Amino acid sequence: MSGQRTINPRKRSHAYKIRIIVQGILFVVFLFLLIFADPIAEKDTSVNVFLRSSPLSAIGAMVAAKEFIVQYWPALLLAIASLFLGRFFCGWICPLGTTLDVTDRLLTSQRNRFPYKIYDGKRFKFYLLAFLLLSLIISYQMVGWFDPLSIATNAFTVVIHPYCVSLVNSFFNHLHGFPLVNFISDRIHSTLKEILFALHAPFFRGHLIFLIIFTAIVSFGLFYKRYWCRNVCPLGALFSLLTEWSLIKRVVGENICDGCNRCNSECKMGAIDETGKKTQEGECILCMKCQDLCHTGAVRFTKKQPFDQSFSVDLTKRGFFAACVSSVISAPLLSLNFYKKRGGGDLGIIRPPGSLPENSFLAKCVRCGECMRVCKTNGLHPTILEADLSGMWTPQLIPRIGYCAYDCVLCTRVCPSGAITKLPQEVKQKLAIGKARINRNRCIPWVGYAGLPELEKNWRDVNCGVCEEVCPVPTKAIHFNTYVHGNGKEIRRVYVREEVCIGCGFCEKVCPVSGRSAIIVEGIQPQEKIKTISTGKNNLFPESIAQWQREGIPNEYSGSRKLFEYINGGAETYLAYSFVRVSNSKYHLKGSEKFIKIDIWEFGNSDDAFGIFAKDKAGQHVKIGDKASSYENYLWIWQGKYFISIEPYTDNITSDDVALIGTSLVRNLPPGNGHEPDMLGYLPEEGCIQESIRFFHKKINLDNIFITEKFMKENVLHLSEHTDVVFAEYYSGKNNLPFKILIVKYPDKSFSSDAYNNLIELKKSWGEEKVTDTKEFDTFEDTKGRFSSVSCVNGFIIASFLFETKAMSQTYVNNIIIKIQASQR
Repeated sequence: MSGQRTINPRKRSHAYKIRIIVQGILFVVFLFLLIFADPIAEKDTSVNVFLRSSPLSAIGAMVAAKEFIVQYWPALLLAIASLFLGRFFCGWICPLGTTLDVTDRLLTSQRNRFPYKIYDGKRFKFYLLAFLLLSLIISYQMVGWFDPLSIATNAFTVVIHPYCVSLVNSFFNHLHGFPLVNFISDRIHSTLKEILFALHAPFFRGHLIFLIIFTAIVSFGLFYKRYWCRNVCPLGALFSLLTEWSLIKRVVGENICDGCNRCNSECKMGAIDETGKKTQEGECILCMKCQDLCHTGAVRFTKKQPFDQSFSVDLTKRGFFAACVSSVISAPLLSLNFYKKRGGGDLGIIRPPGSLPENSFLAKCVRCGECMRVCKTNGLHPTILEADLSGMWTPQLIPRIGYCAYDCVLCTRVCPSGAITKLPQEVKQKLAIGKARINRNRCIPWVGYAGLPELEKNWRDVNCGVCEEVCPVPTKAIHFNTYVHGNGKEIRRVYVREEVCIGCGFCEKVCPVSGRSAIIVEGIQPQEKIKTISTGKNNLFPESIAQWQREGIPNEYSGSRKLFEYINGGAETYLAYSFVRVSNSKYHLKGSEKFIKIDIWEFGNSDDAFGIFAKDKAGQHVKIGDKASSYENYLWIWQGKYFISIEPYTDNITSDDVALIGTSLVRNLPPGNGHEPDMLGYLPEEGCIQESIRFFHKKINLDNIFITEKFMKENVLHLSEHTDVVFAEYYSGKNNLPFKILIVKYPDKSFSSDAYNNLIELKKSWGEEKVTDTKEFDTFEDTKGRFSSVSCVNGFIIASFLFETKAMSQTYVNNIIIKIQASQR
């Protein structure tokens, strides 16, 4: 008898099947969290749970930053679990290990035919771990380059996912050119885009570098299975050191084992010796493959392992000494930075919003690429040498590729180490990550202005302003310094107001200049909050408003004679209202050549103040006073019976400057709010062009409005200080000219009747043909086929002009009549 018992074939290991299922599920979860990181992070869910589970990254970030990082609690739990469960993470959880299992399976046939073998001593990973840990003591964070979770995240983020999306897009874009086929292919393409969560193909700088690295890691599978895990992975080395107290160890029943050696040849970690009975300490990853293969049932996993069934990795003092010396020598090499020296100590790199100051950021960043993955605009990319070797593969914003979206905070929510702090949206929107700079040698308006002598000979439009249009800052960080030429043409030269610029890079992204943008954003460290403007309460013309100082004593002009002295040639339009007085003053900014002129007009009532405001204003509505409008660096405000006009004396005034002063002046006017004239309520709302609305009394104001192509030389409508007139334009569907509505209110019905008859006769004299004659209104058609209607009702004249159809003209007039009659009941 040989002493060996009879062997009964056994079924496959249940533990092995469970491990396969768990490993597959966790790998799918890992891919899901990567692909759908954006919407998951939108909900503020822990999308970075895998990255926070790495004890190596946790140690790296904490030691380098010299602080305890609470969010690495999953790594702490995993480290404790490894003390009792052994190196299970590598075989059950690690996404890079799972990826290598798949690629090793694909390389099986090639590996069996490959004649060469390379180093497989399993010592190098321990020396690498010592190298990295020592580098942390001298504050150089390099563990992220070698952490398998960071590598796996980068591999799928920077290489695999973008390549898959690109291939899918290329294939289906080709099919799109085939009739009939594209009906099906386009729908499949749309579905795949949703599955891959890629509305556009992501692209990352340095993807070729990482492709080479990832390919090298995979290609080592031609020599041995899981070569990275066996010989290089420092996280695996760390787990190996924790397995001494493991409760799960491989044990072989010597009386059962028949020495078939299948477990040795199939062990992906090379942890089993030639006899199949001994296991290398710290190298078993509990994949349960050997147990599944053993046809005798000799392999089992228990907490007690016979002493003679284990053997250690052959580590040497010389190896550790070489690792430590290499770490010390590499420290100065990693800090030599040409870009930093050239920039006078300032890198100019734009870090993601919420990034810590540069040294702390480099200490904590684990180079995982998670922030790059969730960037909505694809603007975050890895650095290569810009942040020196120690900062390689840390994130930076490249605005020419993608800007930092004003309403996005995803990158602040996914950082596993706290290198990017979590920010609420309202805080992020006030955080400056950089400052924009104008290159006047490339900016279109500035180049045009520099070539003004040539431009005068052959004038062309050199204005641009795209950067100003897209600036997301509510007060705009980009403004215009407008040069007005003698021919009336303007050149709007852009400039940046740095104190409110947040450095988002939107302006650089959209700059139409080919190649390098004419506006460049440079990063600032540390990131800072943009300045807020504070105002104080003063008198009508206070001596100072913030940093603005009043020049001398304000001037006051009361009555028509004084007003003519002030604005000779333009006073009549103001005197057509209930003008009381106008006061003016000038302010200058301390320590600068900035000057602003201010006029404060007072009228007898708020209706007339509104009328002047509606006449003089331009640009966009702003929230100051009862109503306000801003155009470039000009501001007009209506507040009660006052009208304020603010205009720059010098080109370097910004809209923020005038808004600051305007807000302060409004708060210090005498109490009393205004309301729009009641007559505005008669105007139809549909299609009304709000900027065209006018309110006035006299014909001089009507003369400044284009109503028809014929000019009313005489005051046929009997307009006077006793009449109220409202006018508005409406959007036209077919022709270029908008159609018009004019409503006149008379103090007596007899005046309205006379004016109505005069207007009818005037239209006849213009050659217009009456096409309708009813009690409510008369409708005319001019020589160009356009219609106008006139009505006189209850002391009002309602007139429409330049309508495209008779029905539309009559409908508008009839609706106004209904409103007037309803108000008089």
